[in-house]
Amino acid sequence: MDSYQQREQDLKEHIKEDLELQKKLEDKKRCENDEKEKKKLEQQIEEVKNSILNYKSELESLPSIAEQESLNNAMTKITFVELDMVTNGILRMPLPTESNYNIIPPIEKMSKNELTGMAQQRLMTGVIQANMVSHFVEHMVKIIPDFAEKLKAGFVEEYMKFRANGLKGNDLLYSLHEFSCNNSQDDNLRAAGLAVLYYFFEKCELFER
Repeated sequence: MDSYQQREQDLKEHIKEDLELQKKLEDKKRCENDEKEKKKLEQQIEEVKNSILNYKSELESLPSIAEQESLNNAMTKITFVELDMVTNGILRMPLPTESNYNIIPPIEKMSKNELTGMAQQRLMTGVIQANMVSHFVEHMVKIIPDFAEKLKAGFVEEYMKFRANGLKGNDLLYSLHEFSCNNSQDDNLRAAGLAVLYYFFEKCELFER
């Protein structure tokens, strides 16, 4: 059993034990006539409830943590092969070039676009291979002169669709990541898609400046 499965099992067991304890304390409170003892029991019940909420919150976050660990490991293994595979599914006809080339620091931009917690962590994983993506795009431009613009157009088109459907913040980031890796479940392709997404995020081609 790996550490993720072990932690999942432990959390479920802790929740079960606390629920049983909560029931015992509530049963005891119902039979208690002393007001001081009732208040003590109420405090204990509240503490157990908070403990259960904390365990449930961690349990719900485990899949995101496991995926982040997989992306971290895969990000160091991607090559031009994976980048070529994911970008082929993104290319669109070039859009008109914008005149605003202001670059905003990634952290400031993430905050402005309501990216928080695991979404921030996921996006910043892409910085690991930002240079590789840059070299890949430069290489492809020598073969296909408008490659970078077509790639940007693909992202912008999907970004606008997602925004029109009401997506923003973390949900928007997660949807763009799925698009960037063509909904692949392969760790290397998911990492490659994320690296390309970060490349355009850092260049301020995506999200609000």
